[in-house]
Amino acid sequence: MKMKRKHVEIAKSSLCLLLFLGAYTVAMGQVTEPQAQRIRAAVPDKATVTPKKPRRVLIWNTPFMDKSPHKGYTIPQAEYAMKLLGERTGAYEPVVSDDVTVYLPENLKNFDAIVMNNSNGPWIRPTEKDMPKFEKFAQDIDAAERLLRESLLDWVRSGGGILAYHHAVGGNTHWPEFQELLGVGYWGHPWNEEVGVELDEPDHPLLAAFEGKDFRLSEEIFQFREPYSREKLRVLLSLDTSTTNMGVPWIHRDDNDFALAWVRPYGKGRIFYCAFGHKTEIWWNPKILRFYLDGIQFAAGDLDVPTAPRPNDRPVKRAPGPTPPEVRAAKMKARNVPAPTEQQIQQIEAAAPDKSPSTPAKPRKVLVWGHSWAHQPNPYAEAALEILGRKTGAFEAVVSDDPRLLLSDRLPKFDALVMNNVHERDPFLPDDFAKLTNQQKTAARKFDEAVKKSILDYVRGGKGIVGIHAATAAFQNWPEYGLMMGGYYTAHIVQDATIKLDDPQHPVNACFGGKPFGINDEIYIFREPYSRENLHILLSLDLDKMADPDKRPDKDYAVSWINDYGQGRVFYTSLGHVAETYWNPLFLQHLLAGIQFAIGDMKP
Repeated sequence: MKMKRKHVEIAKSSLCLLLFLGAYTVAMGQVTEPQAQRIRAAVPDKATVTPKKPRRVLIWNTPFMDKSPHKGYTIPQAEYAMKLLGERTGAYEPVVSDDVTVYLPENLKNFDAIVMNNSNGPWIRPTEKDMPKFEKFAQDIDAAERLLRESLLDWVRSGGGILAYHHAVGGNTHWPEFQELLGVGYWGHPWNEEVGVELDEPDHPLLAAFEGKDFRLSEEIFQFREPYSREKLRVLLSLDTSTTNMGVPWIHRDDNDFALAWVRPYGKGRIFYCAFGHKTEIWWNPKILRFYLDGIQFAAGDLDVPTAPRPNDRPVKRAPGPTPPEVRAAKMKARNVPAPTEQQIQQIEAAAPDKSPSTPAKPRKVLVWGHSWAHQPNPYAEAALEILGRKTGAFEAVVSDDPRLLLSDRLPKFDALVMNNVHERDPFLPDDFAKLTNQQKTAARKFDEAVKKSILDYVRGGKGIVGIHAATAAFQNWPEYGLMMGGYYTAHIVQDATIKLDDPQHPVNACFGGKPFGINDEIYIFREPYSRENLHILLSLDLDKMADPDKRPDKDYAVSWINDYGQGRVFYTSLGHVAETYWNPLFLQHLLAGIQFAIGDMKP
């Protein structure tokens, strides 16, 4: 049905002002009769508390409605719901406007609260079309905007209240004090799907609608940046990262802190914000409408609730991210994985070459990914790769076990990915995956799938990947990984081995001077999809100079190879288990050359 325009007299005590302002009108969109019926069925019949006095609430729509992304499918429905909440329950008299003169001090004082209805755009700044209304108050647009800014802030500081939802944080982005008022800066919307929502403070009065229970919601979900801080806000709702797909692109926050609703004091005034309000069906969700009604009563001053920040009381939830240092240290100790000693670091430093075999085409950045505790050589490899990059200038090594760096919006920032002894079957899933709830398992699997797809797309698209030693022992249930890496580990031998050069002329083998070499290390045996026909083998066991391990009937004991995968490049070496290998000069030179090949700086 077509929603009616409402004409409201403002500042009745001032006849000249009334004649000047005339009537407030709002250009309404369409709310269909089925939608109106659903909203009417969802709106509560009674307010949570009896108003302390008659209340008037401004339902503020952006004057830039023609440019609003929400003009046709959520702003009209939200306006209808906000009006009905006040009219049916008697909690407040709703007044709808998109006329910026409502923010003049003489007019704003007539309201107890403002509902910012997805009011995006620089609406605090009058347009040329508005200026005739300001001729008695300001000489130009800049002066008029200053007047309105001061009026709004003074009104809130003096006891006014604001309830804002969803894209209201996209309003007045040119005005830092407005972002400070609402408490955040908008930083994109990574999610537009069903997500988990957790109650940060289940017994908070404003969360009564949810009956103390976390819930799931299909919605466009925002993330926020500064001035957001739990030091300033009392957060009510947050994204439950343990039951949400964290594999979506464009997640910018590294702390997994995705607040969705909060309150805060501002002088004597009150601020309530919630990120919900994008999808049309939000406006006939009974719990969300009750939540917003309580928020309006809080903003108007009728519902007294705690607003002091609780920065240290955030629930701890599982989410992908880097392993905390104390957890990392505990896992290394439990698995008897030592960190390199200072003397060993010095040995690696002394053994590393001073110069790279190829000059980088541009500054390079390499992601060294793996769990330090997963395999004994991991900490040594981390140290060696950092030293190789720094000492030769071939690349900057970024060492991390944060799986989010492997997602499609972050991984392409690196020139190559080093899988550092990634030893686990499913390293992107939580250790206690079997104990998770079904919802948590679903979220974890989605993240795992997103990371795997990102890695394959990354290499196919022209980037490089390097596998060190146990990297072929991982992902035994992910066939595409085996094809990309060149094979899977099936057995090993530990002994003094003689290594021959299958291609003495290849630049990656230049460090050996065309001669076989000896090394004591753990040597891998490979199974399918390993095939010499599909790979360019660089190194193999020299069975003319050592005993046959008797592990393969075909006597094919490859040690290192390169491979093309799509438009990308793969380098793998099975050496790198024994700590001493990481201060073996020949190994370090070979590893450096392989990384430069994967990056694309060393042409075959």
